[in-house]
Amino acid sequence: MKLFSTQILGKGLFFSLVALFFMSCKKNNPQPEPEPLVRTSDQMIRDSIYYYYKLYSLWGDQYIPQYDDAFKFTDQYTSADAVLVGLKSLTPAYPNYASYGGFLDRFSFIDGLNGYNTGTQSRLKMDRNEGYGLYISMSPIDSKLARPVIYFVEGGSPAEKAGLKRSDMITSINGDPNFAVAITCDAFGCKPQDPKDLDDVITRVANALEGGGLQLELLRQDQTTYRQNLSYASYTIDPLYRDSVYQYASKNVGYLALSSFEEIENNNRNQQKIDAVFQGFENKDIEDLIVDLRYNTGGYVDAAVYIANKIGGSTTSGKLMVTYLCNSYMEKTYKGANGMFKDTYFTKTSNLNLRKVYFLVSETTASAAEMLINVLKPYLSIQIIATGTHTYGKPVGFFEQTIENKVSFWPASFQLKNAAGFTDYWDGLQADKSDINDYIFVESGDIQETMLETALGDAVPDSKKKAHAGRSTNQTAPRMLLGQQQINTLPERGLLKSP
Repeated sequence: MKLFSTQILGKGLFFSLVALFFMSCKKNNPQPEPEPLVRTSDQMIRDSIYYYYKLYSLWGDQYIPQYDDAFKFTDQYTSADAVLVGLKSLTPAYPNYASYGGFLDRFSFIDGLNGYNTGTQSRLKMDRNEGYGLYISMSPIDSKLARPVIYFVEGGSPAEKAGLKRSDMITSINGDPNFAVAITCDAFGCKPQDPKDLDDVITRVANALEGGGLQLELLRQDQTTYRQNLSYASYTIDPLYRDSVYQYASKNVGYLALSSFEEIENNNRNQQKIDAVFQGFENKDIEDLIVDLRYNTGGYVDAAVYIANKIGGSTTSGKLMVTYLCNSYMEKTYKGANGMFKDTYFTKTSNLNLRKVYFLVSETTASAAEMLINVLKPYLSIQIIATGTHTYGKPVGFFEQTIENKVSFWPASFQLKNAAGFTDYWDGLQADKSDINDYIFVESGDIQETMLETALGDAVPDSKKKAHAGRSTNQTAPRMLLGQQQINTLPERGLLKSP
């Protein structure tokens, strides 16, 4: 039997009861609250990339939009790398877009931790490197052939411990002797007869350097042969790979070669070596100093400060070295009297009183290496001698933010300014002497090496004549292979500062 029926109830009463029924439903059955937003681990990583970039980035205030919920930005992208590319593309385009390579932030990056794949290779290794420590160039050995030649051996590496040297020519890798490339040369340099042959050799050498072991046969400049087996390994970098004092009748000139700026602290090995070298410079009363940074891609701010103090000596003592530019949050949080971005002043840690400092650089000289040059420029006579026309161009640095224990995020967070207010070397510090060949057929520190010879020729004019008189016949070989030359380069190390 029906409880209610239109045949029993009047029409008005029926609709009143229906209305009462729905009102009761609304009162007794409220709408459920929205479910809390659940983000996967990958989504949270993407969200955090946005959050920390907005918080720490040098460009966070002005160019990165503020969202109450990060996912309004990050859900446009399918990976952490893509989020970061999107953020970097919001920074201004550099005026000389073609030479610079894009937007102003070309530096911020992420590394995977604990096996997490970000889609990019690790670009930052602090104090340690992995591999053989062996860096190779395709170089003409005469006017007809080019072969792989070692241009740099990193200190502390398996290659350095095995006795391999700059200028060693590789004649065989893992039993394969076919690494010669036919070339033709003219007054402007050399080029391969078949570019595909050069590409093939470069690819095979690069692939061999990624393997777990190398069997090498080498020909040295004295025409002796050398065989060595190497194992791929992790090693602690020894950044000071050469030093010397060149003594002339008119003056003494110091020479110091650094591959990176590793930590100098607590009387560690790096500090002991640097202190000993500069004490030697003082003992020999050098008037000029040559600092070789051609393979130096950066490192720690504090290490560059330490060496700047040594070079500045009596001349810079107590003077302003560097100030930091950063966004409003960073300035408020870290720029107080005891903050990590407080102004830095020179401290006298040597008794040097140098007449001139020469810097030997390349287009991979970057970051802390550029900082060292820039902070000394207002106070000392500086000459930059370059393989090209300028250094890399990296006036910014970062510190690490770990995300979800999976990603190491390095947003570019501060910009450096010297005492003269100069900071805008985005396209590099410009050379005083350009296009000086990196002559790899002699060891670093040899006075017949072209870049060093150029510096000595300015510091002590008679030294250049002596160097030319001593050249071997092999050094009349063509010096430049047009196009791609270096097969592998040292990893970019950034400008690091710990919070």
